[in-house]
Amino acid sequence: MNYLKRAILYCKRKTSKSIILGITFFMIGNLVLVGLGISNAAENAKKITRDKMRAVVNYEIDYDSFWKEMDKLESDEERTEFNKNMPRVNNENVKKMMADERVSAVNQLTSTMVYSIGIENVPVGNENKKNENSSGASYDAITGKEYVYQEANLFLMANAYPNMIEFEDGTFTLEQGRMYTQDDMDNSNRVALITKELAEVNGLQIGDTFKYVMFQNDQLEQYKTTMGLTDQDCIMEVEIIGIYSTKNDVDPNSDQFDWMAPYESPKNVILLPLTAYADYSYNLISKVYDYFVSTGNFSMIEGQERPVIEDYLVTNKATFLLKSAENIESFVSDHQSLEEQFIKFNSNEKEFKELAKPLDTLSFFANVIVWIVAINAVVIISLVTALTLKTREFEIGVLLSLGVSKVKVVMQLFAELLIVAFLGFTLAVGTGSLIAGKVGELVLDYQQSNTEEEIQTDVTYGGIWDQDYFTRISQDELLENYNVSIEPLLIIEIYGLGVLVVFISILIPSIMIMRLNPKRIMLS
Repeated sequence: MNYLKRAILYCKRKTSKSIILGITFFMIGNLVLVGLGISNAAENAKKITRDKMRAVVNYEIDYDSFWKEMDKLESDEERTEFNKNMPRVNNENVKKMMADERVSAVNQLTSTMVYSIGIENVPVGNENKKNENSSGASYDAITGKEYVYQEANLFLMANAYPNMIEFEDGTFTLEQGRMYTQDDMDNSNRVALITKELAEVNGLQIGDTFKYVMFQNDQLEQYKTTMGLTDQDCIMEVEIIGIYSTKNDVDPNSDQFDWMAPYESPKNVILLPLTAYADYSYNLISKVYDYFVSTGNFSMIEGQERPVIEDYLVTNKATFLLKSAENIESFVSDHQSLEEQFIKFNSNEKEFKELAKPLDTLSFFANVIVWIVAINAVVIISLVTALTLKTREFEIGVLLSLGVSKVKVVMQLFAELLIVAFLGFTLAVGTGSLIAGKVGELVLDYQQSNTEEEIQTDVTYGGIWDQDYFTRISQDELLENYNVSIEPLLIIEIYGLGVLVVFISILIPSIMIMRLNPKRIMLS
């Protein structure tokens, strides 16, 4: 360890040189800290934000491509025929993806508004306002009768699988009873879960039943009278097997609140197996179809074929909730082969990447800074060390003549630089975090102002039924997570980079030392 002792003594003896090199390493350390600090902060902000978002992937119909393809057709007949082949999500593909261990829940939903019989909906809170603006009865020119418009008051969500996303992510919480099971699905059992508020308003308990229909009361009577349908055909009676609470609620400050229908309130949502809904819908619609055929009223079913139950068991989308947001890209990549014509994966990555552009740009330039500084540091330190060797030839010659190996001489030079680098980087840790924070904020503000006008997000028009389960975030929410902090791992990276710079910088001088002949040095 004598080489280490000699290195310490040399640094003390050559104070001015040590200070100059120390300042050099101090500057290098600050610049590297700025680069790595900003880059790490940007990546952490993206990761934190992504983790806060639902880790969901949609397997859905690509309507844009479908309509574009149909627009290419010239005749109405071609368009009509093309429209008959509306794409559908392949249930077998959904089952394959459901078996993936990265999936924690899946929603393959059919949703619709319905009309309750014998029970009241949970009030929305806008009833007085709507009554003030109600126009009363309307006149039907076809039947010559007056009728009062009846709003749907319940919203039905029928899922193809028992494990719904809302229960998995905590949006829904089971308060009493149970969720429907695969056995309920297989047997098309007419069972349902209702909200706690809906149960309280109507005094309903587990084991009770309630009824609903898919059309208004006047239509119900018309169907029964003219088409010969029975209550059993038209009315769906379900048994309550579970009561749940929901975190969702109406927003009284929204523009739509004054005109919101009862079924749009999350408190009026009922859950049931898709197979039960399909069984009821198929039975009803097929009998209506048969009636029109038997009466020769083909205009009502023009271009339509007789329904089959499979029509009601397929959906336009399946949404997979993954166990981690980190699995999204790999999940989509692994199942890419399941994409079909007009069927695509949608993981909301495009919108997230648009929002993260300022952070990506910041991270890119920060990494460039680190590389430039590291390369320049190697060049500068190598030149300084090589030039100082000329002034130390006699010292090196004495050491070599005394039997000190060339390797130990090189190790002494390495230790000298390492000591100075350690002091310089240690001082840089204190100042680098402050500089990195300020520089990062300035550059981020600049990037944000430049990209703000470029960001365009798709606007989806629809009600409670139009759910994609993506967590909507703003760029401000994303950037709130940007915070430059010097963590222990980053400090270790700084010192590791310092050791690497010193090691590479000493390579050229090492070659020069290995070529030295102690006898020739002493004689000259």
